[in-house]
Amino acid sequence: MNQQIRIAIAEDHQLMRQGIVSLLSEEEDFDIVFDVGDGAQLLEQIKTNPVDIVLLDLDMPIVNGQQALKVITEKYSSTHAIIISMFYSDDFITESISTGARGFLPKNSDIENVVDAIRAVYSQGYYFDDKISLDLLNKLISNKNVQPKFKDEILTEKEIEVLLHICEGKTNKEISVILDKSQRTVENTRMKICEKSNSKNTAGLVIYAIKNQFYKIK
Repeated sequence: MNQQIRIAIAEDHQLMRQGIVSLLSEEEDFDIVFDVGDGAQLLEQIKTNPVDIVLLDLDMPIVNGQQALKVITEKYSSTHAIIISMFYSDDFITESISTGARGFLPKNSDIENVVDAIRAVYSQGYYFDDKISLDLLNKLISNKNVQPKFKDEILTEKEIEVLLHICEGKTNKEISVILDKSQRTVENTRMKICEKSNSKNTAGLVIYAIKNQFYKIK
């Protein structure tokens, strides 16, 4: 059996919170330790019920999500927060990450994205989806609160070449034309890079490339 990921959910809308709990409980490696409706309850519960991941709504009564996030970042270094919010601007994401969040999801995310985010933050220390711009990624990875972990595996010259084209925003089809390779070959190479870098999506690949000095934001 996979190691259990201990999860807390802080969301003031009861119906939404119950839905998240119900759906996440179906994952065998997830242990929903507790769920609460405001930040004060979250900070009280976490004192005696340690968790690995907190799904955190920012707009909550009594103690809001930003206030709770600051306390969690300062006092509970082994607990990582993923923000779930209806607000999705670069400034808002940057503020949340600067406060200590390890991931950010819009409230209309599919449950599959939430599951991926939880597992990515647990194993890698971060999760950013493809909607986040390259400029914002550059800011985020330079933040001291974001410390991604990567496998110690060396990329081949071919993989590095494909990775650089990915960082430039090129599609698999465009890369196949540039390199005079089949699209299937490019897709397979991309999958190998993802495996070696522990990346789930394009954003993860860009972070990997920048952190390992393969690519610089122009």
